[in-house]
Amino acid sequence: MSSEVRLAEERLALTDRIIGLEEQVHELQSASRLSPTETMVVEAKLAGMQSSLTWRAGRVVTLPVRVIRVIKRRVLG
Repeated sequence: MSSEVRLAEERLALTDRIIGLEEQVHELQSASRLSPTETMVVEAKLAGMQSSLTWRAGRVVTLPVRVIRVIKRRVLG
């Protein structure tokens, strides 16, 4: 198989993948979204969860892991 044919096949495969990914993005964008009322309910639940003692304790316990992860990203990234 010549390099031109191989290159044409790779371009075709790449184009096919791009078309598939564009379709996935379109599907995700058109997925049903929360109504304004549902959004307010979810935000209130999240605020309540984040103000709980369990949430705050978990954030304190996981702080060293999160700090290491950020440092690792900055050094290696």
